This record gives sequence, structure tokens and C-alpha cells, in this order.
Amino acid sequence: MDVSLDAKAAVGEKQTETYVAFRTAVPKPSDEDAHLRHILRFYIARSLLKRGESEVYILPEVNVGGKSMRVDVAAGKPGQLSLALCEPGSVTPETEALLEALRGLEGVNILIVHSQYGKPGNVLERFQPELEAKKFQLLAVVPPPFDDAYEYDIWMFETTFRNLMESS
Repeated sequence: MDVSLDAKAAVGEKQTETYVAFRTAVPKPSDEDAHLRHILRFYIARSLLKRGESEVYILPEVNVGGKSMRVDVAAGKPGQLSLALCEPGSVTPETEALLEALRGLEGVNILIVHSQYGKPGNVLERFQPELEAKKFQLLAVVPPPFDDAYEYDIWMFETTFRNLMESS
């Protein structure tokens, strides 16, 4: 099945030096009250850039077989895509439905990021073959205990994400 990206918001190292620079380049969507989902996008984008990805997109539309769906972060190019879905709490049924639509794609790896204080939903049971094949990665992270854009410890989170992604 053909996969393409409709990506308008590309970020590089300069836009991911700090969360404030990231927010300037890619404003937090107005329908999101808290910053946490956008902060997770920021840290995933930083980690993908540090991993060596040259093209990292925030909130791109992914077109799969004529169907369009939005993901939080995408990196790479068709045939070698990494897509990230960020959940500030538990993995939701909506995210599971999106995973179902993305599960059989060749050359696409999915990162599912959720709060360590939330639950992985049905991901472990429903997508066990994809998790075992490393096509899906489930990352439970400790979110910061506050919602102030100026207080985030970038280095702690960057190291956490990079270590989690490199160890898989």
C-alpha cells in the first residue's frame, strides 16, 4: 500500500534547541489545553534528529491508500518512515484505531509514547506481533510534574528518549 506525507512543519536542530524555540516554529495546537502532548512531540523530534534523521515533521498528514490521518511526528522518507503517536496519559481507543490502520505498512515503524502513569490500553495484546517484530515500539515515559514551558529538563528527557529508542 502506498504511503505519503503531507508535511508542512519541518523542524531541524535549531528549532529543537529549546521548547520555546520549538513552540515558536510549531505552535501548540489551540485545541490542546495542556502542553504535555506538544512537549512529547518536541522530545521525540529532538531524539529523531539526534539519531540522525534529516527530515523530521510535526503534525503531518499521512496518506495511506487514499485515507488521510494525522500523526504527531514523522521522520524519514517513504520506504523508511518512523511515525510517532504521543499520548499525554493513557493510550486511547482512537490511537489504537490509528495503529490498526497503520499496522500492515511496509517500511514504516511506529513509536507509541504514553505517560508512565497512564496505561498502554490494549496495545500489548492487540499488536503483539508488531511489537515483537519491532515495527511498533511502546515507550512509557515519566512526564514532568508541571505544565510550564520554561521548566523542562531537556537533557533528562532527551537522554531518556534516545536510550529507549536506541535500545530497541
